[in-house]
Amino acid sequence: MLAFLLSLMLAVPGGASDGGQVFAKGQRFKAEVARTDMDRSRGLMYRQSLPKDRCMIFIYDEDGYHAIWMKNCLISLDVVWMLADGTVVEMAENVPPCSPVLGNDCPNYGGTIPSRFFVEFAPGTIRHLGLKKGDRLGWDLTLDNGQALVGGAPPVKEAAKAKGRRK
Repeated sequence: MLAFLLSLMLAVPGGASDGGQVFAKGQRFKAEVARTDMDRSRGLMYRQSLPKDRCMIFIYDEDGYHAIWMKNCLISLDVVWMLADGTVVEMAENVPPCSPVLGNDCPNYGGTIPSRFFVEFAPGTIRHLGLKKGDRLGWDLTLDNGQALVGGAPPVKEAAKAKGRRK
């Protein structure tokens, strides 16, 4: 019974109440947050789909080399690594799931440049947005303890208002 309940927790999206939005190139994505070691280890494993307007942001307290692997992933993903200010430093498009035949020998992707965060998007998102290194993403997240995490580039609408006030 315990194994069954654990498998349900792993397979059901949005188990935690952490969440919010990630902003990229004028688009808003509903975000799940992976901030604990367990959340980051699980990531998007066992998901059969990821809607184009959704993502998962992985939060770290310090910069580091945050490579990913696709063990137990069922879908391909686009991944974007960012500095603490949201600047894109590395990207990987259409990262494929790891074959179960490989067991724990799945290849690593990205994490070759120090970063603070990374975001996993549906495949094709990087190309669709025309995202490139040096662009900035933003986020507005609320953690399950009520803490707000807001950073990176503001949403386009708010950025335009701020620019208008500076004139």
